[in-house]
Amino acid sequence: MGINAELVELTAKLRQSKFLAGNSVIELGAQDVCVVEPVIKTILSNFGFPTIESRIERADSLYRCLGFTEYRSIDASGEKNALLFDLNNDLRETYEFHDSFDLVTNLGTAEHCFDQRSVFKNIHNLCKVGGIMIHALPAQGNVNHAFYNYHPRFFIDTAVANEYEVISLNFTVDYNSELISYTPENFKKWDSHDVLFYAVFRRTEATEFRLPFDGMFAAQNQLLGYGDTDVNPLVTDFAPYLKSGNWENTKGLHKTTAPTRFDVLRSLAKRIFSYAK
Repeated sequence: MGINAELVELTAKLRQSKFLAGNSVIELGAQDVCVVEPVIKTILSNFGFPTIESRIERADSLYRCLGFTEYRSIDASGEKNALLFDLNNDLRETYEFHDSFDLVTNLGTAEHCFDQRSVFKNIHNLCKVGGIMIHALPAQGNVNHAFYNYHPRFFIDTAVANEYEVISLNFTVDYNSELISYTPENFKKWDSHDVLFYAVFRRTEATEFRLPFDGMFAAQNQLLGYGDTDVNPLVTDFAPYLKSGNWENTKGLHKTTAPTRFDVLRSLAKRIFSYAK
């Protein structure tokens, strides 16, 4: 993906509200700035950030305007001086990279990595305790864009497993820059469109990354290593729903033919005839 208008606004808002402190940022992907410069300057001005760069064409220039003095990125292309790492690998084990940052952005990158365990573990390790993670990933549509789309419950189960503080959950529709607050009702209105999901977390614990267990089945989970829960996922904001029809369709009843009036009369006649014998 890239740095778009809603990401600039979201980051500026987090920065202004003091949710996002510190001066270091690392991005997954050598991101392009996909916003025209007058819009960037307007957003920065609205949140009280002076434009300290004569031109804002690169990601590092944008983040300097937001008060970050250290900028890094990771990309398999090595473009824009990115660290040439494969996010399918554990960055600490494979590359001996142990640096951590105040902000970690995952702007349309994780869905292109096959090993989801590794990429989200890397994000966890790259983020300082108290630091912020911003995920902007495809949730619906975007067919053949990458390997994966991510349901809202993916984010919340990952946050629960790792004790992340959930700062915000939003989404955009058809790449428009309006951030819509996540609720099941809001999401249902747009789930047939191209939807990008925005999840902002704060890392709160200096613990190793923990794999989430699907909340749909958490109450029945007997596997060691996963936390117990008495939450019924069917009554939360992350309960599953079907766009049309219901689970009864899986029984194949729609393939059966309802009996006609002639069939009923014929069956009744057979019964009468058998009794007469």
